Amino acid sequence: MTQTTIQQLLDKYWTGETSPEEEQRLTDFLSGDSVPEEWKKYQALFRWKKAQTLVKAAPELKAEIGRPTVIRFYSILKVAASILLIMTIGIGFYTHYRQVQWMNKVFSGTNFEPQDSLLDTKNAIEKVSSVLNLTQEQEPDAEKTDSLIIK
Repeated sequence: MTQTTIQQLLDKYWTGETSPEEEQRLTDFLSGDSVPEEWKKYQALFRWKKAQTLVKAAPELKAEIGRPTVIRFYSILKVAASILLIMTIGIGFYTHYRQVQWMNKVFSGTNFEPQDSLLDTKNAIEKVSSVLNLTQEQEPDAEKTDSLIIK
């Protein structure tokens, strides 16, 4: 190879424009023993590069690379737990919001005057007592219930 060809290949190599064949020619030339003095500084790099092409992977590594990727159970469990946590927090905020709305609706129309509260309480007690009085008046006679008992 001529010096101009080598210089052109080196320029292309440093800009990343060489093809694999050109890189191989450059590596073969610069990793050899008959390298001109001006390119001796690149010799160590290209010798290392040539040595790296000869390195073989260990059989254990090849066996590990050949295995299909398996999604781990724990990673799925982490995602499910995160989704469940987010949903729980969302439901909590939603129910709190609905409860506040309901409480505002319940207490928005009530008066807090003592006389009005006393009158409402008396009305409620009268309704309950009238229902209790109706049930006591409609009690069956003891003699009628005794005759119903099977001996």
